[in-house]
Amino acid sequence: MKVFDIQKTSAENDYAGCGKAWAAIQGEEIIAIRYMNKFAFNPSQAPQWVQAVFDAYSTINDANYTIESISPNHLSKIKKAAIESGFNQYGPRGGDIKASSIAQEAREILQHLERAQFEEYRDLNKKELGKLGEVISGTCSALQFVVL
Repeated sequence: MKVFDIQKTSAENDYAGCGKAWAAIQGEEIIAIRYMNKFAFNPSQAPQWVQAVFDAYSTINDANYTIESISPNHLSKIKKAAIESGFNQYGPRGGDIKASSIAQEAREILQHLERAQFEEYRDLNKKELGKLGEVISGTCSALQFVVL
């Protein structure tokens, strides 16, 4: 474990409390910090029907909730929103598609999109930090940057 002090360095202005972050270092000094939790997911890049599902049930892409835990009432709203936004309500054999299948497909699309957006955010921050020094990942806490 390595601990870098942030206080009285050029990175002190970047310090925003505890959290996972990337830092640029030169020698034994932190030069700049970029927080991972500053990432903001933008669901507007998803297909229209997926955006409608997200608007109807914003926790759809939260992996802490299983599709099975979504109430029948919410599943009904999800299905209605998707169909009204252009999702085909019929499956490959012509029968109605289950609301839980729509929810699962929307979740997979949103999670894939979120991962892609975070990777872009990460790469942008690491590129910016790389111009300042060596880039490392760690955690900010109590005006220190800790690397395990």
